[in-house]
Amino acid sequence: MQITEVKRHVDGRTERFRCDLLLRRRHVAVLRFDHERERSAGGFLFPSGSRSFGFFWPRRNYLLYRMTGPDNQLIAHRYDIVEDVRLGEQELSYTDLLLDAWVDPSGRLRFEDEEELADQRRRGVISSLQLTRIDRARDLLVRRHRLIEREALRLLEAAQSV
Repeated sequence: MQITEVKRHVDGRTERFRCDLLLRRRHVAVLRFDHERERSAGGFLFPSGSRSFGFFWPRRNYLLYRMTGPDNQLIAHRYDIVEDVRLGEQELSYTDLLLDAWVDPSGRLRFEDEEELADQRRRGVISSLQLTRIDRARDLLVRRHRLIEREALRLLEAAQSV
């Protein structure tokens, strides 16, 4: 089944991605996005035929993408710190709070877009409440990203066995 991932940015922009819905449960959805063209992001190369598996939890202030190559080998994990995740019938939407975390296959975690976050904070685009959510999510990811990745892998295995 197809579903649209809707990414709202704090500056008012919106991006839409058509994805395959692999699993929907009450408190999580798993989507797949197929990369038709080679691209790079976060210092990683994603060859044509790569896939991103997205894990979306309405009650969490992060989402996770597990990115694999055409050979199904892990390229990277990326966490987006978010708010207002909604799992609708035709759409899955959230607001992106700028800060991302990349994790390489060895488990090394690094954050990206910290300068953009600081700039948006100075401009008053990011509220104090949002900043608190970002800080809490950052701390959680530093401590628990490997557990979250294992949970996501179990969800993916459940989705693929259906």
